[in-house]
Amino acid sequence: CALPLGAACAVATARCARGLSCRALPGEPRPLHALTRGQGACMTMPSDEATDTKDTTSPENVSPESSEITQEQLLDNFHLMAESSEDLPILWNAISNYESLRALEISDVKKWKEPCQRELYKVLDRLAREQQKAGDKLYKFYLPNCNKNGFYHSKQCETSLEGEPGLCWCVYPWSGKRILGSVAIRGDPKCQQYFNLQN
Repeated sequence: CALPLGAACAVATARCARGLSCRALPGEPRPLHALTRGQGACMTMPSDEATDTKDTTSPENVSPESSEITQEQLLDNFHLMAESSEDLPILWNAISNYESLRALEISDVKKWKEPCQRELYKVLDRLAREQQKAGDKLYKFYLPNCNKNGFYHSKQCETSLEGEPGLCWCVYPWSGKRILGSVAIRGDPKCQQYFNLQN
């Protein structure tokens, strides 16, 4: 169910209704932080955005903490797991909007030091190309689950849009490499157990 005008919103909430966009409140000093914490609000899209959602601003006018960051732009930067088939449009929107982010040429992905974020953009690039070939036929894929510092969460999961949970496994947060002995299962692989064994 789409959220109405003025409703609180964030990355993990339902989408705002047509013509609305999830934005940080005016004057918010940390808009990205606010949007990830559910402190955004569904607001009317500016007329230029409403008529052409593919339009992008020039790179020099985009700052990481710009109060004009929208829910859609935020989805490009944060991993979102599909909880249900209702999330399908959000996932495809994240992949599609990757094209816009890439067009901004904000920075050279190869120079990034954060391994998970670097891999995430490579995967989004590949998925964007595959989606063009396959249409909406992609039902299982892997998007790296990154923390806010650009490294890996120890639990990584395949995204499945077929109604069943995808496989999950455990990785080392600094490299994304699978932990020796961890198994891929549907559900929680209880990754903390591997770190407790090493201590």
